[in-house]
Amino acid sequence: MSSKLGMIEWLDNTRQLKDLIEESYNDNELDIITNQGQHPRKLYQDYAINTYQKAKPTANNTVMYTELFLSLKKAQVQEEFNHIQSVIPVDLLRRAYHKIANSHEDFYTLRRQFITSYAVLCTSQYIFGIDDRHQSKYVKYSRDWIQVYLINLHKRPYSYE
Repeated sequence: MSSKLGMIEWLDNTRQLKDLIEESYNDNELDIITNQGQHPRKLYQDYAINTYQKAKPTANNTVMYTELFLSLKKAQVQEEFNHIQSVIPVDLLRRAYHKIANSHEDFYTLRRQFITSYAVLCTSQYIFGIDDRHQSKYVKYSRDWIQVYLINLHKRPYSYE
């Protein structure tokens, strides 16, 4: 191993937040997302490609996204964001916590722990400049439902040496 290469051992009895949320879709919602092409990521990509690629065809996604969002107006972005957001059920995370909670008290405790730890996590990431944030890095330990976050420490944006 070196300073650029490391190995992570997966913890037993853990699940990613992403998986926990995706398991909360009911059959009807899952059908809409998978079979009818309404997955939020696909809707976003289709919007970006259809809006920009028709005007200026390019193979470079970085250039496409940069020029696309520099040229769009705030109202256009908000309208498309609301459309994409409408595909996702409002209570998806609540359903996930209802599934893992044993009682009402357990649900409220889990919810409070999640809100507190996630708020601290987001604040810390902002302060330390950690930019690699997504649901796959947020892991829940199944036995006590303790939250763990996986961090790439080698990608520090600031040098204190």
